[in-house]
Amino acid sequence: MNEEFKREHRKTSRPRKLRDFSAWIAECDGVFSQKLCEIAENVSKDDSVKLLRLIGPTCSGKTTAANMLKERFLMYGKHLHIVSIDDFYLDTEVLRELSRKNGKENVDYDSPDTIDVEALGEFVASIFANDKSYCPVFDFNIGKRSGTREFNCGKEDLFLFEGIQVLYPSVSEIFKNTGHPSVEIYIAPQSAIEIGGNIFEPNEIRLMRRIVRDRNFRRTEADFTFHLWSSVRENEEKNIFPYIGECKYSIDSTMPYEIGILKPYLKSALDALSAESEYRAEADRLLAKIDRVLPLSASLIPEGSLYKEFV
Repeated sequence: MNEEFKREHRKTSRPRKLRDFSAWIAECDGVFSQKLCEIAENVSKDDSVKLLRLIGPTCSGKTTAANMLKERFLMYGKHLHIVSIDDFYLDTEVLRELSRKNGKENVDYDSPDTIDVEALGEFVASIFANDKSYCPVFDFNIGKRSGTREFNCGKEDLFLFEGIQVLYPSVSEIFKNTGHPSVEIYIAPQSAIEIGGNIFEPNEIRLMRRIVRDRNFRRTEADFTFHLWSSVRENEEKNIFPYIGECKYSIDSTMPYEIGILKPYLKSALDALSAESEYRAEADRLLAKIDRVLPLSASLIPEGSLYKEFV
């Protein structure tokens, strides 16, 4: 990424007056919301579109953005069904064996080989063949699919498939074979944030989001998040980023205020790493970088904000 691009894609770190923080955060969220409204409006004009795909690397805000899009489509008389590609994972025992064969200690949920493409293909085809379709539900607690969800397939029903896997070639082939158009949407932090001379690049922002999210909602400490990060990034570079040029729409999910929101959670998570941790140096680097960032209370974030996904 060249320096000119970085300058053009750099967001301001804070408003000029402390009392304006709440309004500033609301304004940032409003800009993001407006982008979703524009997408919903444009897609709704084409009655031939029944399939959408929402792609983004880890901690891009896919899950919340999908639900926000569902609300926006209702404004145009369209019912958007959200389907997670995660529900088409193969059984965890199968994935564990695949990981062993690839020399990996932990189950690799990011590899293209983790998806039951046959089951996914059958479901996508059923959308156009039946009045109702049935999607499996993957239960991470037991490591396999259990039960199904019923979806209507009426004229005003749209289906949005979301996940890091939706542009994997084996998955894309399924949608191309339907003979029906689909709309691809890419979401990710795409702008850097500058605070006090420090530049927080998009991939670094996602790492900080993930450290906080994993600790807040998945009871996973920073040590393990750091441990997984290299394989997560390797998969993104190999299986996601080469294909984002296929997307019709792109959403920048960088929130100019987010470093201040993340700081208290991030500091707590990084301080908890032991002095002997192999990631202690990286933790200290991040701590030094956020040291002079003004912390912001998560209570300032309005309901329905994308950022509720992380804090």
